[in-house]
Amino acid sequence: MLNYSEKSLKKAPPNTSESDVHSRISNQLQTYYNEVLTQPLPRRFEDLLKKLDENGGSEGETR
Repeated sequence: MLNYSEKSLKKAPPNTSESDVHSRISNQLQTYYNEVLTQPLPRRFEDLLKKLDENGGSEGETR
């Protein structure tokens, strides 16, 4: 049998509506997305894109 003390039990979160939760998640995701967009493209990706352009596309293409 498990014994839980009152201190070990987490308190229930305050009552929030589902739309408040969705709004908060949406705002956090938008903030994260905007931060990612402002980061520079890693040099390694630039090199890979340059190689693809030089080869005329993906390796699976036939001419």
